[in-house]
Amino acid sequence: MAQGSLCSILNQNKLTRDNFADWKRNLLIVLSFEKHKYVLEKYCPPIPKENASYEESMAFDNLVNSNEITRCYMMASMNSVLQKQHEGYLNAKDIMHNVDDMFGGQSVLVRQAVVRNLMNCKHKHGTPIKDHMLTVIGYLAEAQSHGSKIDANTQMEMIF
Repeated sequence: MAQGSLCSILNQNKLTRDNFADWKRNLLIVLSFEKHKYVLEKYCPPIPKENASYEESMAFDNLVNSNEITRCYMMASMNSVLQKQHEGYLNAKDIMHNVDDMFGGQSVLVRQAVVRNLMNCKHKHGTPIKDHMLTVIGYLAEAQSHGSKIDANTQMEMIF
């Protein structure tokens, strides 16, 4: 898959109030592909001293560069209100923490609703079992996309 088509995922799915889980998943896909995901897991170290080794200086420069690329991807894939709110943030990890604080709780509510729908889902007499299985599989996928951990055996038991 070409880099441009991956970036189009972010352009087509800008972060709004209601799509945080999908936005984050898409962002992590793009960052993983481009090898910048690690900046969301660590803070930029202090500027190396003048007598720092070449490797230390290059590692710092690479981290700063990856942070800026990640920050730009994040900002470009937000709606204008969120962009304005985060324009003063210099660290991509800080932006992610903030949007996670703002919207991460939504995933809990969505996950609870989806699991409730999943548990209440019953095969309607006279309808094809295939339709019921597809509905259950859809609920399972949605629950997992919002952070539910349902092992394969449990999934199979829910479907059959």
